Amino acid sequence: MTRRLAGLSLLPATAVTAGAATHALSFEAALLLGAFGLLILVPFMPGLIEIWRPRDRYPLPVDMDYVKDPRHLGRSARALLAVALRGDQGPAGRRTVTLSKVEAVEVHDRLDVSAGANLSAIQLARGPMVVGERATCDRDLYARAGARIGEGAVLRSLACDGRAALGRGVSIARWLDVEGDVHVGPQSHLGASAAAAGFLELADGVTFERLWGSPVRTTGYRGPRELPPAPAPFALPDVLEIRDLEDLASLHRGDLVVGPGETFDRPLVVRGDLRIETDAVVDRTVKVYGDLTLAPGALLLGDAFVEGSVFVGEGAAVRGCIFSQDSVELGRGARVGAPGLVKSVVGKRSVTLAGDVAIHGYVLTDGRGCVICRGSD
Repeated sequence: MTRRLAGLSLLPATAVTAGAATHALSFEAALLLGAFGLLILVPFMPGLIEIWRPRDRYPLPVDMDYVKDPRHLGRSARALLAVALRGDQGPAGRRTVTLSKVEAVEVHDRLDVSAGANLSAIQLARGPMVVGERATCDRDLYARAGARIGEGAVLRSLACDGRAALGRGVSIARWLDVEGDVHVGPQSHLGASAAAAGFLELADGVTFERLWGSPVRTTGYRGPRELPPAPAPFALPDVLEIRDLEDLASLHRGDLVVGPGETFDRPLVVRGDLRIETDAVVDRTVKVYGDLTLAPGALLLGDAFVEGSVFVGEGAAVRGCIFSQDSVELGRGARVGAPGLVKSVVGKRSVTLAGDVAIHGYVLTDGRGCVICRGSD
């Protein structure tokens, strides 16, 4: 009897313990489910906040008319020097100025550097500047009139407000900027940038990275060539009517050869190589996943965006820009752009120019740019 009562007395305690455990288990499960739901919700919070309180519905304030100044280096150097010299109305002589650091500036009414000389200060010539053969200038040169650089001279940089002539084998480490026309002698090196307000003429063997001129031309230049006008722009269909790429462009999944008389009513997209034959005219922009070749006398009136290499044959012309992820080679007599049309030739790996080539605008490469005018000097 005593044992039975003792057993019965234990029942309420067991029931209470089981109830407490069940309550604790349900709380832990709810907490776990809540944390899991929160983890699912967190990634969507920025989007939900934007829907509830939109702050990013307007386009970024990008100036679509901005164009990088191709002569920025020369113009900024002139401006810094003008401020440092406070107009430079004093007599010729040596000055100490503060640019990015304290620099020595030698001011001359006319500068004649003897052959083989070594200059270690910035040189400013109010009049003409003549640098002798094999002279070395470790600092910037600035001529407010014309400049003539002798054979084999080594310069850091040169700014010139008149015309400039560089002899054979001149080497410029940084940049060249000229307000007038420039003649660059054979086997010269033009550093990271060479720009001219007038024409920039390059002889055989000149190497470069970035050029700007009106035009950039090579030895043997025979003058501008009249090109046909640009075609009427392709009329884009309504957005709701666009189903695939073929609604916007003429798509070719392999190689394509364009002969004389063939026409296209929309831009060309070629998955392979594109060859434009002699006397053929393509009046649309082309996107080529392989290589682009313009045979001698061919004409492309649009732009060229090419994943492979580009070869423009003798006497061929491109009215638009050329962009290549590989290399660009312009054959003898090739033309890019026209007077008044600023265009670009960009070859990521290399750009090679033959004789009698003209580009009205930019030439840029991340690799090696060179002029090869066989049979000319």
